[in-house]
This record gives sequence, C-alpha cells and structure tokens, in this order.
Amino acid sequence: MKTNNSIFDTFKEGFDAGFYKRLNGNSALDLYVGKNDSGLYSFEYRGTFTPIKVKCSELILVKQFKHDSFNSICFSLEKDELLERFSIFCQDLADAVDGITDVNQGYKEICNRFFSWKKLFKPSTGNLTEPEIMGIIGELLFLKDTMIPTFGVEKAIESWMGPEKTHKDFSFDDKWIEIKTVSSGKELVKISSIEQLDGNENGSLVVFALEKMSTNYKGLKLNNIVNALLINIHNQFVRDVFMSKLSTYGYEGSPEYDNYVYEITDCLTFAVTEDFPRLRRDLLPRAIAKSQYEIILSELDTFKSTTPWR
Repeated sequence: MKTNNSIFDTFKEGFDAGFYKRLNGNSALDLYVGKNDSGLYSFEYRGTFTPIKVKCSELILVKQFKHDSFNSICFSLEKDELLERFSIFCQDLADAVDGITDVNQGYKEICNRFFSWKKLFKPSTGNLTEPEIMGIIGELLFLKDTMIPTFGVEKAIESWMGPEKTHKDFSFDDKWIEIKTVSSGKELVKISSIEQLDGNENGSLVVFALEKMSTNYKGLKLNNIVNALLINIHNQFVRDVFMSKLSTYGYEGSPEYDNYVYEITDCLTFAVTEDFPRLRRDLLPRAIAKSQYEIILSELDTFKSTTPWR
C-alpha cells in the first residue's frame, strides 16, 4: 500500500520555535504547520471565526488566541515520538476543509475532526499484551495487503469484525475469514471458541507466522501499520469507523508498542470446508457450552489454498 504524508515531510524539514509554514491546499483558508513558541510541533488555523470551547486531549495541547484582525486555534503535540501520527492528524484536518471557503464552517469542521481523533492520542505505557499486539498486527496486515486491494477501503473496513468480538475476524456477503498470528516455528494454532471456525458456509483460516526482532530492526511495528492505513483512508466517515474499531481493541497508539518489532516468516491460507478438522456446534452435545482447542498446522496440508474468499 502506497503511503504519502507530505506534512510529516514538512515537519522533518526543521522549524525554529515560533515559526510556521502555510499549507497550500486551500487558498481560501489560512492553515499553517510549524512549531509554537515552546518548540512543540503544531497545526494552526487562523481566521475571523467565532470560537467555541475545545478541551485538550492528554497528548495534544489546544490553545486559542484572539489577535487584532483574526482568531486562531493551535493544536500542539506534546510527545515527539508520535510525530508521524500527529502529521496524519494534521493532514486529516487539512483534507477536512478542502473546498470549504467559509471561515466559520472551516473552524467547526477542524474542531469536529479533532474530537474524532482524541481517542488515538491518549497517554499509555501500552495496555496491550504481546499476544494481543501480534493478533492485531495479523488482522491489520490482512486488511491492508489483501482486503483493501481486493474489495476497496470501505467494504474492507466494514467487513473487519475482530474488534467487535464477533466469532469471525472478517465477514462479508456469504464469506468469512478467521485470522491467526503465531510465533515463528510454532506448530499449534489456538482456536478460542467452538464458533470461531464453525458456520453454515465454508470459510478461510489465514495464519501469519511472526519472528520477533530487535527494536532497531526495520520490521513490522503495530503503530507503523496503523499509520499506513490511516494515510490511505481518505473518506472521513470510514476513517472514523476504523479509529473507533481500533479504540474498541484498546489500542491508543502508545510509543511502547514500537518495542515489539516483527518479521513475517510465513503466511498460510486454508480453506475451511466440510472436512476441515474443527469442532461443529451441531455435532456437540447440548450440555457443552463452550470449548477451546488447538490445531496442528502440519496436518492441514490438504486444505492449503490461495484466495478461497473471492
């Protein structure tokens, strides 16, 4: 997936404290990026708008100023480690007012976008466990590299059900796909419920094998994958849906997640057909309420497939 973050590139050019550069996208509105007087990376909107009360998030400082001939609202990042995420946020603000010529309407739209983004700018030491991080990486890799190129952004994100605690990670039309992520060399895949591989229709099981690498290795990081997806989701409603689903998982963009770096060593796809080894609800005694089990990957060779969900 191609990514482009021109504002990030602009920030990396370097700014002195108190210096801003005007964005060229909308000639009718005054949008700037740079550093505030304290040296924090910032996005500023200037105009003769009527201010409303806007509360800061934990990691983005929001200040509004009244000048002689205009007002301004400034969003400043308090943690440089999140500069790439902040740059995507700034680009989203600029995109939100593209084509808008009314200064007050532009101000309201910028504030609304900030309210949507606040959930991904929370301070955290990293609430997700390593198995949870690996699991989300697997789902997002499949979303980014397979679902979006095949079905488009909107349908792909709509079909992503993992955060919503349904039994299948992806479901659309009459198809379903379950994603599993294991450590490289692991032979067993844990199935968390009876229903996870059960269904009236045939489905697919996709297994990613990840090898953990050193922190300075240029491999897969959860935050980088999220950023790549955010850059390429241009529809604001769809982007809000995606961010909401991430938040449901408990993901908040903590820099701590960058300590978990991986390399993909394998990706296997299996067609879950009638003969696939799995528990089936209609074949179990009614007294069994729930169950977990493990599948041996080397015993699934006859079910290997490529893209059975097409």
